[in-house]
Amino acid sequence: MNKHKKSLNRTITIGCIIFLVLLSVFMSVFNLLLHRNYVYKNYQTHITDILDFTNSQIDADDLKICIETKEESSKYKSTLLFMDTLMNHYDDIHYFYAILPLNTNDTENVMSVFSAERYQDRYIDTEGNLYLGWISDDEYDKKTVEKLFEIFNGDKIVFFEEKTEWGTDYTGAMPIKDSKGNSIAILAVDIEISSIHKSILNYALVNLGIIIGFGILSIGIFLLWSRKNITKPIKMLEESAIGFVDHSHKQRDVESLNFDAPEIKSDNEIKALSDAVVKMTEDIKEYVSDIITAEKEAKNMHELASKDALTGIRNKAAYNEDIALVKNSNVGIAIVDINYLKELNDTYGHDKGDLAIKAMADLVCKVFSRSPVYRIGGDEFAIILRGYDYAHYIELEKIFNNEIKRIQANNNLEPWEKMSAAIGAAFSDGQEEMDVIFKRADQNMYKRKKEMKDKNK
Repeated sequence: MNKHKKSLNRTITIGCIIFLVLLSVFMSVFNLLLHRNYVYKNYQTHITDILDFTNSQIDADDLKICIETKEESSKYKSTLLFMDTLMNHYDDIHYFYAILPLNTNDTENVMSVFSAERYQDRYIDTEGNLYLGWISDDEYDKKTVEKLFEIFNGDKIVFFEEKTEWGTDYTGAMPIKDSKGNSIAILAVDIEISSIHKSILNYALVNLGIIIGFGILSIGIFLLWSRKNITKPIKMLEESAIGFVDHSHKQRDVESLNFDAPEIKSDNEIKALSDAVVKMTEDIKEYVSDIITAEKEAKNMHELASKDALTGIRNKAAYNEDIALVKNSNVGIAIVDINYLKELNDTYGHDKGDLAIKAMADLVCKVFSRSPVYRIGGDEFAIILRGYDYAHYIELEKIFNNEIKRIQANNNLEPWEKMSAAIGAAFSDGQEEMDVIFKRADQNMYKRKKEMKDKNK
């Protein structure tokens, strides 16, 4: 019996591995998104607190005058000092500023209002510090300015991520409105988050490692359990069943039809299945015994009447009996005729000719093993082609002819062992009688015999 292409144990193992991979991917992505969302929420809360607190300290009407005149008032200076203090207090602030978008041109499109600095930059290394009224050159592209105008014309804090030559910043920006509710500038905080990306990635990798480790441990325990309680008992039952089938195939001794039941300790469905198979085999054994006893004598008598005494295969009487029962659809007849049998009998005697006949009968039965073979004449055999042999006759005919060629080419054989034969076949069209099909098969056989003789001239 053929082995399974995939064992149950292998299938379960592959399924567990696929499950582990999918679980690891899903949980890692889920945890990554969850952690990333948590981190960004914290930054949004942090930025919102800074912006709201700072905005509450700004006198917007005074600032509006400062923007128009580009002159710093005392309130402006106090606000700038307050922003410097906040920037010095929070190490994660990259930039803290207020700007006014002017237009969407490629240059001179943004004006600086506030620009907070740390102590070092404000009072020692002052190069690069921005002041009230500073107009940008090409620092802001058109797309960025358009985004600034959206924030300027809005009424809420907007968060966005932006990559610059100094790193990746997470920005929160809100409009500063005067007492009449008109926007006069944008207040923004940039927090450098390059390290946060690495932190999030490291967090995801650690979680992935934990998930994979726990998954491998869990799957390992499950595989050990399933092997002991499922796959191993099923394998034992399978091996016993295969052994029974192999031992019982073509077994004529009823007493040998014994099922060697495996020892299954677990009291579950597999044990119940094993017991059922044992009971089934016992019933089969009893049933087969009854059938054999009932048919034995009748079969012996029928076989004596229908068996060819020389070859042991069916004879012409059996052919006539069987062909009468055959329906003339999906059926064919093949005729095999031994070449030069008369010359063989005349030269070496009929006993050697009988050996050639028996050898040819064995060959025909071997090639057409799925169809009944009959000896219908001294040197002639008939095969009723059905099922596989009917559907694959061309292949089987080629095998037969190749075997004849191989035997003929073997110079180590005796003349009566170097048998030769011609074969021909005909197939039903669904309407012809079987004797008509037989005649066509016989004609095709003689056509083949003539071809072989012409070739050997």
